[in-house]
Amino acid sequence: MDVLDRDFADPACSDEDLVAQLCGGDTNTALTRLEQRYGKRIYHFVDGMVRDCHLAQDVTQEVFEKVLRKHDHYRPGTNFRAWLFEIARNQALTALRTRQRLPRPVSSLPHTEELDLLEALPAAGLNRDLEEAEFMTAFRAAVDDLPEHYRTVFELCVQQGQPYQDAGRTLGLPTGTVAIRIMRARKRLYGALQGHLGRLRRPPACFQ
Repeated sequence: MDVLDRDFADPACSDEDLVAQLCGGDTNTALTRLEQRYGKRIYHFVDGMVRDCHLAQDVTQEVFEKVLRKHDHYRPGTNFRAWLFEIARNQALTALRTRQRLPRPVSSLPHTEELDLLEALPAAGLNRDLEEAEFMTAFRAAVDDLPEHYRTVFELCVQQGQPYQDAGRTLGLPTGTVAIRIMRARKRLYGALQGHLGRLRRPPACFQ
């Protein structure tokens, strides 16, 4: 274990200390330490709920993004671990609800329902295809317009699916810095694409 790992594992640095660092603006160090301390446990907890390793990985990253955005909601003196796992539980439930709302494949529908659906597909499907094609054109342009330091981490973590820690190692950045840049990239993209998002039946995964 190197010096950095010993520092992250140092029990003298309590959860309360790390939350105080977040509140004080030292977000990179504090968030990276929290991920080192709880990342694997959160992942296994979420995976036990969603039963999908890739989805569990995404939800785990979302949990720490939520901690970054909502750390001021934590009440000092209460159980931080319980607060963190409650966030994880809520994010996992949201992911499950989103997955349940996905349209069923045609092959899973009763025969009569399948025929009705197929009859309706040409008109409805054409409009959706046009909307989605228009959105993807705008999305690619918006990603290209991101500042380079936001675009790089967005492409690695969101589009290519790299875990934040792996992207951080690739770019030589703390995991907390990667999470902050992803959050800011999403915020910029949401602002640029808001008009398109309102017309889509289901927002892309990177905005959920």
